[in-house]
Amino acid sequence: MSHDLDPLTAPAYSVKEGNGWLAVFNPDVARQMDVQLLQRYGHNGVICSVRFSSDGTLLAVGTDNAVVLYKLNKGEKLTFPLGPEEEAGGPRKANHARSVLISPDNKLLVAGSEDKYVRIWSIETCSFLRILAGHRGEVYALAFTSDSQTLLSASGDRTVRVWDATQFTTEAAAMPEPSCRVLRPTDPEERSSSKLVFTCLTTDSSSSFVAAGSLDGTIRVWDIRSEPAKEEPLGVLRGHADGVYGVQFLPHDTTNSAMILVSASLDRTLKRWEILVDEKRFTCKKTLSGHKDYVLAVSALQVGREQRVASSSRDGTVRLWDMKTGVPYFMIQGHTNTVTSVDLSSDGSLLASGSGDREVRLWKYTLQ
Repeated sequence: MSHDLDPLTAPAYSVKEGNGWLAVFNPDVARQMDVQLLQRYGHNGVICSVRFSSDGTLLAVGTDNAVVLYKLNKGEKLTFPLGPEEEAGGPRKANHARSVLISPDNKLLVAGSEDKYVRIWSIETCSFLRILAGHRGEVYALAFTSDSQTLLSASGDRTVRVWDATQFTTEAAAMPEPSCRVLRPTDPEERSSSKLVFTCLTTDSSSSFVAAGSLDGTIRVWDIRSEPAKEEPLGVLRGHADGVYGVQFLPHDTTNSAMILVSASLDRTLKRWEILVDEKRFTCKKTLSGHKDYVLAVSALQVGREQRVASSSRDGTVRLWDMKTGVPYFMIQGHTNTVTSVDLSSDGSLLASGSGDREVRLWKYTLQ
């Protein structure tokens, strides 16, 4: 199912224009919808990642050599550098914060970066806590379990690491290196594949399962409760024709206890998957088309019985979809470069987008 939402061909009544941006609302959706641009935050480098806190009061931004934290209710901006201003022999090299994350309890700020490390700060004290070493490739994605007890990191080194986050609360000098499990494919050919690069990561609401998308177009699902710890995944989801750059679980389907997963791909589509773990069934239920270029990020949210999904793309747009029907609510166009990241606030009112134009935009939207 394809929905273009082209501002050049859409009915005039379905287009809203702002200062340097526009929104196209789907004329086939019989709902009152609106979009407003609330803030534009400029930065010194490309925006790699944007993430709200679980209560929507904080917004973390990953960019070149820094993580920026916005306290939205207070209008405050805090900057957490990834390293010293200068290195021996001259200015420091570029080191992008590929992924940023705030723990569900709002205590920790985490960044995964180009230099293969995971860094952790205390939000309350604004102090640096520790570096997690172990990955041998760039750290592209992070995820916490819902209880904030476990942190997961995904890397270009073909592994997902599972860290005990209860050991992050004090400075590294006072604690040993946190314990870590490693998840990876067991097939030797897969392990050596140059396209097995884990680019995105998500955990389910029960803190039991993790899914990781890869450049090879697949998504692997692990049971992180398993004892003894197992490296091999429960299953592999295949269907995308190119690399997977975004994944997120939605709440379980109460009719059949299936887990629902949304994925975004360089093949320009999003997919809705149904996962029945006990039966080891992994089924693509819907494919969403409309983006004109790579889909680079996805954010999913359950609002009542409604499943909302936001996607961002190299085509310079953000789209908000009804995941159950596969129909887009609206499209936003405003960034002047690739929209690299998108996130939805948990209350269903805000959308954050980050771009190669070095800008983060904060949008307010309504669906009635």
